[in-house]
Amino acid sequence: MGMEENEEKDKLMLSISSAITEIQKTKEANQIKSLSRHNPKKVAKILYLHALGCSQTNMIRRHGLSRSTIVQVLADYADHTNTFRDLGGQLAARSYINLESLEEDMIDALRLKLEGGYDPEFRDLKEISIAKANSQRQAMTARGEASQVVDVNNSYTIDDFNDTLSAARNRIKRIKEEAIDVDSE
Repeated sequence: MGMEENEEKDKLMLSISSAITEIQKTKEANQIKSLSRHNPKKVAKILYLHALGCSQTNMIRRHGLSRSTIVQVLADYADHTNTFRDLGGQLAARSYINLESLEEDMIDALRLKLEGGYDPEFRDLKEISIAKANSQRQAMTARGEASQVVDVNNSYTIDDFNDTLSAARNRIKRIKEEAIDVDSE
């Protein structure tokens, strides 16, 4: 995690912490039983995940939270969630950009190997592409730019991969044939 990303996370956590303190005071003054008063760390976790664009279903499945708890916390903090989403969107966007850069580096390295005769495997790009897509979806959701998140899982066969590989090799061959050799002139 980079220095700027740590600063953004700290800023988000500070914002969440101050919102929890504010709500705690209100609930305490009115003697209202609240998760904010009894388990502020759980509230912070929910708000942090929400700020990053994590869906309620994801919070239930991957983080073991109950839907009613999530709904109650988000309802209590509705006035603050737009602020949290903006900060979370900045974190998610940085993550996406880092993955984008990593993917470009991997593509360049793979391209060099291809030119050297390497026979790539489908898994060479599959995992980073999946991570990039997930990160992009999270960034878009956190920034409120995705009105509906749809999970798209494209299926590719080995024939699809072989066709793509063949097309890439043909393109590299054409480029080499069309290249002007400065030394031969």
